[in-house]
Amino acid sequence: MQKCVKTLADVIALAEFAHRNQYDKAGMAYIEHPKRVMSNVQAEGAMPYVQMAAALHDVTEDTPFTPAMLLALGVPEAAVNIVALLDRNHSKLQYEIELALHHKGQIPIPDFYDSPDTYYYYRIRQNPGAVQVKLADIGDNLQPWRLAYLPEATQDRLRAKYAKAIDLLTKD
Repeated sequence: MQKCVKTLADVIALAEFAHRNQYDKAGMAYIEHPKRVMSNVQAEGAMPYVQMAAALHDVTEDTPFTPAMLLALGVPEAAVNIVALLDRNHSKLQYEIELALHHKGQIPIPDFYDSPDTYYYYRIRQNPGAVQVKLADIGDNLQPWRLAYLPEATQDRLRAKYAKAIDLLTKD
């Protein structure tokens, strides 16, 4: 298979294809969210592979695409690694595998593995590019104009969830 993804523009086109016909709770084309996240990391001076990961950050979680497919298409491995770290489904599976190995006495599990969420953010913290994309993702999700489309109880739940996430991503 010839690798077709060579530039950031190619990655954006891939993300647009993957998220076609998807809409957010405001009724807007979903692709606008990854594009804003990408713009935010660009404004922070992120490396090109981090920008690519930002554009693709929800592709493996919300579409049929897998990390292996992204690699086969030519997306740089460093970008795909970030996308995989940000995929909650992949993280939950990894958590369950490691927990099962721990229960069999095959690996130790540190205290911070107390929940799939804590594990998810711990793994993201191991990759500075993943932290940069996740913080930009959270920042976009917390925009008042986006929250305004949600019921107040959901807004409150998300604000608390994201406050905890920011703490887990940035604490020393």
